Amino acid sequence: MLTLGERCKTHGWFILLNGFLFSLLATSYFHYLPDNQALSTWAYVAVATIGQMCLLAALVGLVTLPLVLIRKQVIRALLTALIFTMALITLYVDTQVFAQYRFHIRLVLVEMILSGGIVEFSKMTYAIVTAAVIATLAVQYGLYIGIDNRASQYKIKLGRRVSYLVLLALISTHISHIWANANAILPITNISRFLPLFYPATANSLLQKYGLVDEQALAEQKTLKRKQKSTLNYPLTPLEYQAVKPKNIVFIVIDSWRADSFSQAITPNMWQFAQQGEIYQNHYSTGNATRAGIFGLFYGLPATYWHSFYSNRQAPILMDRLQQLDYQLGIFASAHLLKPEFHQTVFVNVPDLRVRSKSETMAGRDIEITDEWLAWDKQRDQHQPAFSFLFYDSPHGYTFPKDYPYRIEPQVTEVNYLALNEKTDPQPIINRYNNSVHFNDSLIGKVLKQIKDKGELDNTLVVITGDHGQEINDNKLNFWGHNSNFTDAQIKVPFIALGAGIKPAHNQHISSHMDVAPGILKQYLGLSNPIKQYSTGEDIFNISRSADDWLILASYNEYAIVDDKGILQVSGYNGNYQLMDRYNQPKQGRPDFTELNQAYSQMNRYLK
Repeated sequence: MLTLGERCKTHGWFILLNGFLFSLLATSYFHYLPDNQALSTWAYVAVATIGQMCLLAALVGLVTLPLVLIRKQVIRALLTALIFTMALITLYVDTQVFAQYRFHIRLVLVEMILSGGIVEFSKMTYAIVTAAVIATLAVQYGLYIGIDNRASQYKIKLGRRVSYLVLLALISTHISHIWANANAILPITNISRFLPLFYPATANSLLQKYGLVDEQALAEQKTLKRKQKSTLNYPLTPLEYQAVKPKNIVFIVIDSWRADSFSQAITPNMWQFAQQGEIYQNHYSTGNATRAGIFGLFYGLPATYWHSFYSNRQAPILMDRLQQLDYQLGIFASAHLLKPEFHQTVFVNVPDLRVRSKSETMAGRDIEITDEWLAWDKQRDQHQPAFSFLFYDSPHGYTFPKDYPYRIEPQVTEVNYLALNEKTDPQPIINRYNNSVHFNDSLIGKVLKQIKDKGELDNTLVVITGDHGQEINDNKLNFWGHNSNFTDAQIKVPFIALGAGIKPAHNQHISSHMDVAPGILKQYLGLSNPIKQYSTGEDIFNISRSADDWLILASYNEYAIVDDKGILQVSGYNGNYQLMDRYNQPKQGRPDFTELNQAYSQMNRYLK
């Protein structure tokens, strides 16, 4: 029977070895560092990784420390190994999230997955995860038993010396970051986003007293950092409306709809109807995620305003005007409207809001909302104007019914994100994705056909678009999905307007989701105020934006200024930025602060 001191020695060595296991696993984060990093940067990376990962292992060790009181080796080893196993598995999952999205596991991501209706995992994925957990637990248990059986043989001095070296690495990391942050040395400060739960120290105010800061660089970085404000000044002046004869309005939105998947072959129904309307060939969402795209579409504002509008439960002017004109509202979303919180933003004032579908699959929910819309449209009062919103989801999950006849081959049987890497052949995944888009097109065809068969097309404005794009390793940088960068693969979407007052045309101007709400409010709902009083967009039906103009886009925690020259991607938390070309390759140079100040003005125009 080991003494308490020997059990504590076992625990200490187990923590230390896990710290190095964590560090080894964390090296995968830096596979995505830009090339040609200086030797000093790599030295910082090595020291910071060891210090941070050993610190995380020590925190897990602190949680498991009371277990040393358990004398029975099997129980003590199993419980300790189980907790460290869950920590190691969580770290591995985080490396996979980072590989595809370049951010770590976030609370909002976890909430969306756990809330259901966002992600569907196959049985094979569950089996792989279960096997990985069991295998890791076995290794951790064996490691603990091995250390425990030799506890009396380990020298305390050696353990202390190794621990001192780890502590020195941790202290050196924070001292280095204090200096780098005070002088805006981006190759060092940008490393912070690579390591999980890494919050390195800063001391700008202290160093400023001694003249040890780069004042100009800090001022520029402060400009990039956005301060969240909750008080709105929206709209800037009272709204004035002219009398109008309301038209029906239908929004059809496909989650994760790539711009190149709108074609005669993949979307034959929408393609046929689109020839009667205006096709916008250079249209961009307001972000690379659902929350950003839908927010911009309805509010006509950058998605950087999301938190302020959510805090105030402020509906968009578009929805308020529709209700003011007594529109019948039909909101049919395949995925639920609770995460993101559209029930407390876009549709906050909609009575009896339909927030969730019943089917257990994405394809089933898409069929469900189509059938419900068809029934609702037949039963509604035909003498009263109607606004409806159909939000499809299948391409988000690369899904379609098993018996769906359309097939582009070869295709994967499922998209296993855990198996994706730079060497994965994207074509079978693209084929499956396009099959899911074709399936959605078959459903949307029924909606469009019913509008036409009722003779309502000339009295109905139909808008068809996506909330954001979907990258399938387009830029060969191992990005799969969305919400990870601001290249065209993730932000460019199809956009078609047809029906009431729309003439056939192919629009080449740069257009944005920010332009949709102000265009509809001005052309169809009688709003006479200048657009700048309530939106940062233009009139989508009279667009004039050129290729060299810039757009503001956002994700959950970052925003970007995108123009024909490249992408300025900025962390909303600390103002750290990356300059990249339109293919997400690093660029040399500094931000255009004239352009940035104009964008920043737009991001704060409606805040007090």
